[in-house]
Order: sequence, then structure tokens, then C-alpha cells
Amino acid sequence: MKPGARLLMVALAAVASLMIGTGPAWAGGDVETHLTLTPTSATVDGKAVKIHAELRDASGAPVAGALLRLMVPVDFMGTTKNEIAAEATTGTGGKAVLRFAPAAAGSVGATVAYWGDRGYAATDAPVSVDVMTPVVVYAPQPVGLQAWWARSQMILVPFAIVWSVYILVLVLAWRIRRAGAPEPEHAPTR
Repeated sequence: MKPGARLLMVALAAVASLMIGTGPAWAGGDVETHLTLTPTSATVDGKAVKIHAELRDASGAPVAGALLRLMVPVDFMGTTKNEIAAEATTGTGGKAVLRFAPAAAGSVGATVAYWGDRGYAATDAPVSVDVMTPVVVYAPQPVGLQAWWARSQMILVPFAIVWSVYILVLVLAWRIRRAGAPEPEHAPTR
């Protein structure tokens, strides 16, 4: 078979798969999807919020194995962009749970998004979160003078030792100077 004929066969197979509907998602035939969220608005008071999501196609059948993303707007150097705050994959019933733990107080207008895959069209749904008390994800341990072991006696002991050695060196140097240098011994004369 000639190289040109082989290329023509591959192109015909690709066109046939598109017409049958077995082609990739980008090739067309995207099935419409619908995303339902519970709750659509939540209040955070020091604990993370769980957003339950359900993804179904146009006929109402669940879409399993779909990656859902919780997108949160973030301001950085005067530009607002969406950041992925959580991800979850839908199970066989088309359901997933996204956990969101905001670190700053205020109102957050987020979006749960499905970007489309395997012949399913992309969709999204808004969710609003009012953050009264942010979630503490990491509490740093006290260090230095704030640490539990850093009491005044624990700090004074090293300082007392250092200053005692310093004073001892000064006293010895003063005594040596006061005593004067020993006289050199004279060599016997012949």
C-alpha cells in the first residue's frame, strides 16, 4: 500500500468515527449537562463547608467520573483570577462533595465548574459563602520567648553563665597586669 493511500484510510476512519459518534469530546456531539448544588449559599464560622454537587445529563441520567472544581476568585496584583479551591470526582450516582475551608473573612462568590469531558458539555453553578470566622488550617507553634519552656529563669541562666565567664576573664587579666611581668633571668656571664 502506498503512503498516500494509508493516510487517506486513516482520514476516512476518523471521519467515520465522528459520524458514528465514537470520536473524542472535542469532535462535537457534546451532551448538555446540569449541575445542582446543595447548599447554594452557606455561612462559615470557623469550620469548613461541604458543598454537595450532583451532575446529570440532559436526559436526567447521572454523569459518573466527572471532575468538579470549586473556583474561587482571587485578587493578585490588581488582577482577579479564579483559583481552584477544591476538586472532587462524581461517583456512579453523579454525586460529589467539595470541601471548602476559606482562610479570610468576608463574602466569597464561588463557582462549581465541570469543564466537560467524554462527549459531555461544560457547565457550572454559583455558590456564595459568607465567612464570619475563617478556618484555621495551620496554627503555628510558639517560638522564642513565646514558647512554654522560655521562662525567665531559662533565659537568665545562659546570660548569667556568659557574663560570669566574661567577668572572670577581666579579673584574671587585671591580676596579671597588676602583678607585672616577671623579670627575665640573666644568662650566666663567663
